[in-house]
Amino acid sequence: MSRPVRSVVLLLAAIMIGGCGTASIPVPTQLTPTNTRPPQIGSSLPPCASMTATGCDNSAIKNNGRGSSGCKGKGPGTLTASPIALNDIAFIQPMGLEAGGHVTPIDHGYFYTKGAVAAPPYQTPVYAPLTGNISTVTRTVRLNGQNNAPTYDDDAVTIEATCTFRVRFSNLIRFAGGLGDAIGELPANQTKDPNYAVKAGELIGYTGLPTAYGIDVWVEDDDVTLTGFINPAQYTAAEVWKTHMADLFDHTQEPLRSQLLALNERDATPRWGKIDFDIDARLVGNWFRVGSGGYGGLNPMNEGYWDGHLALVPDGNDPGQIDVSIGNYQGTARQFAVIGNSPDPATVTESTGPVRYELGLVETYSLTTGLRWDGKAYVPHIRTRASPGVIGTVLVQLMAARSLKLEIFPGKTASQVPGFDANAVMFER
Repeated sequence: MSRPVRSVVLLLAAIMIGGCGTASIPVPTQLTPTNTRPPQIGSSLPPCASMTATGCDNSAIKNNGRGSSGCKGKGPGTLTASPIALNDIAFIQPMGLEAGGHVTPIDHGYFYTKGAVAAPPYQTPVYAPLTGNISTVTRTVRLNGQNNAPTYDDDAVTIEATCTFRVRFSNLIRFAGGLGDAIGELPANQTKDPNYAVKAGELIGYTGLPTAYGIDVWVEDDDVTLTGFINPAQYTAAEVWKTHMADLFDHTQEPLRSQLLALNERDATPRWGKIDFDIDARLVGNWFRVGSGGYGGLNPMNEGYWDGHLALVPDGNDPGQIDVSIGNYQGTARQFAVIGNSPDPATVTESTGPVRYELGLVETYSLTTGLRWDGKAYVPHIRTRASPGVIGTVLVQLMAARSLKLEIFPGKTASQVPGFDANAVMFER
């Protein structure tokens, strides 16, 4: 995954969502992730891609998402302060990307910081984006992948505007300010419910290396339910917030809204992205390998929970490009762009018959200049495309409304794939 390719963005996203790896700043050389089963996060935690991966979030919403004991009122909240100072933001990546073990569209966005890519890197303050109640904080100590030695903190915080609307951050390297004083010494891999009254713009912590290149940002509204998931119960059983994701920009006060949009890498609406693409009896959306446990995976996990995941969806930054995201492509999670960009999976039905998609790497480039993006600083009007050369071909066929046959042919072009053989795998949703 060369620097000009979107691989840099995927790498940064993987670090921000992963947190289970080397503490150094890696230089990407190829797309293939090196490990599909992340190391143990801590002695009391299961193997997880991140603290916020399925079944691994100690700060998960409590009481079925109805708020904490310290929340007040109901209804949507308004962000009046940027969580990262505007001058410190490198760029904003909205939700909906697929990266590494996040095979289905990611339910949170990212605020990348200039400090993480500076020479030398420096840590960046994180601020409360709204006035409300900090209901939950979590300290997770990540372990080194080689010798399982404690390496760095990955902290998370939940900020409630009301009992039904909240913002969550992860990838803080430490808590600070009045919140830090209120929390005190938080043991490793533990959660505390401080019910701390916070003001918009108040310092709550810091982010930076070795933890991450910025913060993960969730915006959740219990009164909103996404309608583009078939069998939504399997998502909420694993992540209760999954079907209640809200648009950050729709809940941000001007002029801050326009200032943040000016750093956002997605031109298409909704500007904060989209994660639910399922259409019944159509190919588009998320699928799960039969017997793999659906979205939540199997317990205990013999692989990453994402191993049986599959997504055929519009690209998170450029919906005009079709992406294929596979939880197990030759033993690792991979993301690809469809060469030729056809047929649109939203038009593929049972009557379409077998479809061959040739796969390339996902390249991100500037629509204005045509130059490829290095993923380090904001570039306006980015788009994505498939790289030259066929990585492989995926053969898919809808067998029924919610039944899909798939077979992967690495290194082969579509013309070299005569049809399914004994290696075909069934998916469902």
